[in-house]
Amino acid sequence: MLPLQKLASLSAPPPPRIEARGTTPAPPPPPRCCFGAPGAISAAAADRSRSLAAKANRELSLSSGMATRFEHSNGVRKGAEAVRAQRMDSEGSQDPRLAKIASSIRVIPDFPKPGIMFQDITTLLLNTEAFKDTVDLCVERYREKNISVVAGIEARGFIFGPPIALAIGAKFVPMRKPNKLPGEVISEEYSLEYGTDTMEMHVGAVQPGDRALIVDDLIATGGTLCAAIKLLERVGATVVECACIIELPELKGRDRLGDKPLFVLIKSDI
Repeated sequence: MLPLQKLASLSAPPPPRIEARGTTPAPPPPPRCCFGAPGAISAAAADRSRSLAAKANRELSLSSGMATRFEHSNGVRKGAEAVRAQRMDSEGSQDPRLAKIASSIRVIPDFPKPGIMFQDITTLLLNTEAFKDTVDLCVERYREKNISVVAGIEARGFIFGPPIALAIGAKFVPMRKPNKLPGEVISEEYSLEYGTDTMEMHVGAVQPGDRALIVDDLIATGGTLCAAIKLLERVGATVVECACIIELPELKGRDRLGDKPLFVLIKSDI
């Protein structure tokens, strides 16, 4: 048998372990992976984080670029609208409305006589957008020119002249064929591409000092516009400009107008 003291020492709990102050515990061992070396999982996670961050930066850069291009495009569009009226002149321009107007006009061969290619604007009137664009382009040009009278030549000048006159705050005066006006008239004979005709205007409709715009649908040989100019100048008006929707350049009607300016929207070689 063991002595009582020896038995007591065997049954007593072991003394507590005392660590020295100021010592740092040893770091835990690195994680182990059954598929690779220690720390492989952390490296892969870091690579994925860097990849996702790079992708986010690229998407942010793309979005910023698209926003910048949109703002630039929107600014250019607004600027173009602001100066669109200033780009129009008698030699034509790239205004998109002109293509719509030109495509709305049809040509009828051998009317009213054989060999005449008639420019028919009745199809233009069926296209409400093209019709409005035609009037708007003229209004944009003459709104600030201090026009006091718009003289429309029978008959298609009666279609475009009145809305232009109303929009720019001018009176409208019809210039008609013989025996159509009931009051006292003054007359002027003129030649045109398929014969001769006479133009009349009411006496007193236009006053000395009036600034006149002459409107017709087409200039061919220029005889009609020349007659209108003479009538207006005979009563003391100043002809500021002649405006037509269509010009037939081959017939050289522009040359007959002398120093009077001519504004046209469409030039046709037909």
